[in-house]
Amino acid sequence: MSTREPILIIEDDSVQRELIERILSDLPYALTFAESKDEAIEAFDKIGHHVVLCDIHLRGNSSGVDVLKSLMEKPNPPVVVMQTVEGGIRQIIQCLRMGAYDYIIKPIVPEGLRQVVKTAFTEAHKISYLRDAEMERTRQLETQQATQRIAQNLMRRQNDKVARALFGNIYTSFTQGKGIGALATLLSMLAGLPKTDDGKNFIVPVDTIELILENEKSLTQMVSVFGELKELVSQDFALFDVTLGEFHEIIKTIAQDIKPLAELKRHEIIISNLPPRFAGKRLKLNWEFMRKAIWELLVNALKFSPPESTVTVLIEYLHTRILVTVINKPYAAHKGETLGIPEEFRRLIFEPFFRISRTLNEDYQTLEYGLGLTLVDKIIQMHKGSIRCTAIRDFESGNDTKNDLIAFEIELPT
Repeated sequence: MSTREPILIIEDDSVQRELIERILSDLPYALTFAESKDEAIEAFDKIGHHVVLCDIHLRGNSSGVDVLKSLMEKPNPPVVVMQTVEGGIRQIIQCLRMGAYDYIIKPIVPEGLRQVVKTAFTEAHKISYLRDAEMERTRQLETQQATQRIAQNLMRRQNDKVARALFGNIYTSFTQGKGIGALATLLSMLAGLPKTDDGKNFIVPVDTIELILENEKSLTQMVSVFGELKELVSQDFALFDVTLGEFHEIIKTIAQDIKPLAELKRHEIIISNLPPRFAGKRLKLNWEFMRKAIWELLVNALKFSPPESTVTVLIEYLHTRILVTVINKPYAAHKGETLGIPEEFRRLIFEPFFRISRTLNEDYQTLEYGLGLTLVDKIIQMHKGSIRCTAIRDFESGNDTKNDLIAFEIELPT
């Protein structure tokens, strides 16, 4: 049974409260009602609602504007949607400037209310991811500074473990699924096939030829990836001046193009909004290769996320750099498989042929040789940027690592 998400509804009119309850009762939300500012703040401090629906006009000494001001002063303010009547647009503009996310006009239209609340929760999830990502970066920096000497002492012991994992994955990549392993098996089968009467030719069934051609196609794709890697490191890499707004749009386009793959396991891809004031910021990109990198990261997130989960892309402007983060919930497809990416392997996954999971995902039309993240790493390097794999702690769920999210963070210079 899924957990209902908390929403605080501040409304002093009993008829309106009953109407809102009827409209939202069949949706996955836990409704809390308050009639005044004091009740609202007390309820919020106790539960920490992600979304608040607040009427501007409240009885008593405090208005919805006062409630909004108090909520925006909280350490982790909620996403607030204001309600007003037709003539209250001036107050709505004031509320939007104070930090309100959206507004609805009374009388309430059921479908309109449902859509606004759904959008508000999507925004709340994005903000939560951003907050968790920032806290995780701070935590990791503190941990890195505190454990550097210990890590150096352990490095020698880890080398053998890493070597075993790397060569084990190379073996798996070449022997399972389509490609070299299957092609070698098929070719060995040819020696046992009957020959023509003159002994000069083998009699090969059509289905065997089709299998050979299918695996030859996989090998050709692998050779193509090696060719792209060679191209990346052996020639001048053309970078073009683009705006962050254009980059944001191309990521949205990639997410739309990849939708058929997302539907394989009923995934949803969410792209964070870009504040208009950052849309004109400039960076240098090679569109062709950066598109391949973003595509590969999104497909990778889809392959290793549980069904019906969300893959989130956060795009942040940090003055001297752009940060693009692809976040997904980890998933072990089979019993005994590792959940997520162990810390000792988070750099190694960018090495050729290195794979954490031995499960093949041929439905996603990608190579299963452990080359995708290698290509992504090289593309980002050629943009004078960096990429790292990390875990984002869901701080609202406590310190249980089972709730950690997997994040790939790309940093690009502006």
